[in-house]
Amino acid sequence: MDHQPHRTRDNDHHPHQRSGSHDQHRVLDLDAEVFSDKVAAVLDVAGPTAARSVVDLGAGTGAGSRLLRERYPDAAVTCVDNDPQMLELLRGQGFDVVEADLDHGFPALAGSLPTADAAAETPVDVVWASSSLHHVADPARLLSGVRRALSPGGVLVVVELAALPRFLSHPREALLEQRCHAAAAAEGWNHHPNWTPVIEAAGFSVTQSEVTTVAPVTPAAREYARQWFARFLHLPALTADDRDAVEDLLERFSNDIALEPHTTRTVWVATPDQNKIHSSRK
Repeated sequence: MDHQPHRTRDNDHHPHQRSGSHDQHRVLDLDAEVFSDKVAAVLDVAGPTAARSVVDLGAGTGAGSRLLRERYPDAAVTCVDNDPQMLELLRGQGFDVVEADLDHGFPALAGSLPTADAAAETPVDVVWASSSLHHVADPARLLSGVRRALSPGGVLVVVELAALPRFLSHPREALLEQRCHAAAAAEGWNHHPNWTPVIEAAGFSVTQSEVTTVAPVTPAAREYARQWFARFLHLPALTADDRDAVEDLLERFSNDIALEPHTTRTVWVATPDQNKIHSSRK
């Protein structure tokens, strides 16, 4: 869940420049736990009610992959990543994994898609790309490969954070959080384009929408909020007064701080546009 402008392959990436790999994994899993309804909400928008084959591009720790497996219990879920540590985590959870750099395009899926020409023989019903497409150097190449791999009626789902998650409900603290978000934006966190024209150019019909998820206040939600503010503390664009306020907040991050965890994600649901495909073949 990395919303800083550096290249990783974590599903639903978070800033982790100043945290170790254990903290990084914990943050990814916290997002899945706190906002677990997000996948169901997104897939309710996306439309597919059943699938036999699902591919998670940039699967990371498997936080999103686990939710996809719950949503499609009869499907084979294949996780794509290029981080050996992440791949080991994914294998330990029983997923089929493909080690691949998405900069090189849509990968051959082990034993099923040996070449791009064979994609139609073993099609994919759902391709899921949550907070991973903005890390790809050549999105058009990747998306063209996705289009070839999809089954008739198959769906590509691209998800990005519309804004960083929000947690604080007290007016004064909410304003502090807003300024932290502004400082993060100044550093390039959560930067991504509007994917609609890029996906359309790759031969898809696209529907764009936003999905807001409100989470209950749980110990995991408190831990997740604290993780975010611990990272905000190191933002160069944060003023000295706000840095002191964040430090004070972190010291008091217990049951006496009112929370309203919520997040909004932008969702692009894409299906191959047969008219564009036929035109490109003429």
